[in-house]
Amino acid sequence: MPWQNNNEDKGRNPWDDQNNPWESRKQGAAINLEDSFQKAWINFKKSFFGNGGDKPRIIFGLFFLFILLWLATGFYRVSEGELGVELRFGKMTTITHPGLRYHLPSPIETVIVTKVAEINQVDSGIRVKSDTAMLGEDSDNQMLTGDENILTLNFSVLWFIKDVTKYLFNDPTPKKTVKLAAESAVREVIAQTTIVDALTKGKDKIVVDAQKLLQKMLDDYGIGIEVQQVRLLRVNPPEKVIDAFRDVQRARADRESKINEARAYQNSIIPEARGQAQQIEQSAEAFRQSVVADAQGQTQRFLALLQEYKKAPEVTRERLYIDLMTQLMKNIHKVIIDTPGNTQGILPYLPLPEIKNKRPTPAGEPQ
Repeated sequence: MPWQNNNEDKGRNPWDDQNNPWESRKQGAAINLEDSFQKAWINFKKSFFGNGGDKPRIIFGLFFLFILLWLATGFYRVSEGELGVELRFGKMTTITHPGLRYHLPSPIETVIVTKVAEINQVDSGIRVKSDTAMLGEDSDNQMLTGDENILTLNFSVLWFIKDVTKYLFNDPTPKKTVKLAAESAVREVIAQTTIVDALTKGKDKIVVDAQKLLQKMLDDYGIGIEVQQVRLLRVNPPEKVIDAFRDVQRARADRESKINEARAYQNSIIPEARGQAQQIEQSAEAFRQSVVADAQGQTQRFLALLQEYKKAPEVTRERLYIDLMTQLMKNIHKVIIDTPGNTQGILPYLPLPEIKNKRPTPAGEPQ
């Protein structure tokens, strides 16, 4: 049967908020919870404060409430990357790690929570203007090099806390100490370095030496700080003389270039000259050996001829004469005319050697 046809339910909608059973239950639960709080508060006031006429009981209740609030102030939280140092009447008692911790409320105990995993930075030679960090030039960042030149140097130091107790109690201003020690260490290293090395190839050595020296100084101070890195931000001559210094650097670079070219030429000439010298020495040695060998051979030949001459002097003399004439006449232009009669008919200016050496011309070719 529809709801409209029911006279008793006429004008009632079962889904209205007033007739919703779930909404009624919610309202009832809220009323019961509120009543419970009110009853609890009334019981609390009756227990500690009475009906309002008992003043000692009221004072005791207020004191008890104050004690509860005071004890609740001892809770604290240590986040990740932090350490808590608990102090009892100013003396350290324990170091707490990340988590929810509790200590006796102040002034009995206090706690100092410090970020130990954070990387801190200290800058030297940087001036701040209009909320912008700028590399400045003043007496703080001008340093004297080992060859008595002035150098403008800006650097930064990255560090972190390695011993929280030493960091908190051995030095009241550890950041300022790190900055002053870093400037002292860098100045000492620069004082042992020439300006050319500081501007060119010696920067890595400056960073390493400065970090070692700075770490040694901080360990001697005992402030519980570990140096992670020393970074050079700018290394230049003073701005007033930087142009002249760059001219000097270019001149030095040209000089080095010329020296390198001369050394390269020297390295190419000297091996060649040494090779030629060795070749001449070897040729002279070969000539010497050939001359000595030839002299020794002629000596042996002469001794052999001497033996033959002793055996047959005439025959040997004739043989030697023929050999000598053969050697002498071998390269001489000569013409032998074998005419049985008078030779006066031969023209004296006839070029007999040229005629002999002239090649015959084949027939049909022009003379």
